[in-house]
Amino acid sequence: MHENRTVYPKRKAQMYQQLQELPKKYKVIALVKMNKVRSTQILPLRKILKGDVEFVSIKDKVAQKAFENLDIPGIKDIVKELTEQCMFIFTNMSPFKLNVLLAKNKIMMAARGGDIASIDIVVPAKNTGIAPGPMLTEFKEAGIPTKIDQGTIWIAKDSTPVLKGQAINEKLASILGKLDIKPVEAGISLYSALEDGLTYAADEMVIDVEKI
Repeated sequence: MHENRTVYPKRKAQMYQQLQELPKKYKVIALVKMNKVRSTQILPLRKILKGDVEFVSIKDKVAQKAFENLDIPGIKDIVKELTEQCMFIFTNMSPFKLNVLLAKNKIMMAARGGDIASIDIVVPAKNTGIAPGPMLTEFKEAGIPTKIDQGTIWIAKDSTPVLKGQAINEKLASILGKLDIKPVEAGISLYSALEDGLTYAADEMVIDVEKI
């Protein structure tokens, strides 16, 4: 006979414990939906905001369980919005300031097939260091002129295979990755936040960082 109880792996149990303790330590709980966020976006932010915020990435079911008995005004509003993988940011700065900091600390990332270019993608003329072979065809299909010299593929001249706002196909994304070209600007934005019992939606926390 099996007992009807929830047993979490050690790592998940630690995060569960954090979600019970951190809301009592910080005055702001911010929620980020992780469906369009990559782990490589979070690592730089952890360093930049170290000491001011704490991040916890966890599944919605575990978070719901951790929050369900907390006596914190407004916490149930956050619980209602939890779906799939999510991340919580705990801090004592205002949700507005936090959102501005996140907006100002976007990073350039490698592209995946289907991503939209954040900039005009310029592939400079140079020695790629890649041996001739199937890659020659991939460069040609991507519209990047090449030549073979000294036993490697050279890009014959500067080319712009994709303009800002256009989609990047899988083959081009693969080429850009090999050339260490990162054409996708990525950042994290808050889905909602709780401060002093008040819940703020994403559009209520948006501030034009260009005017600051």
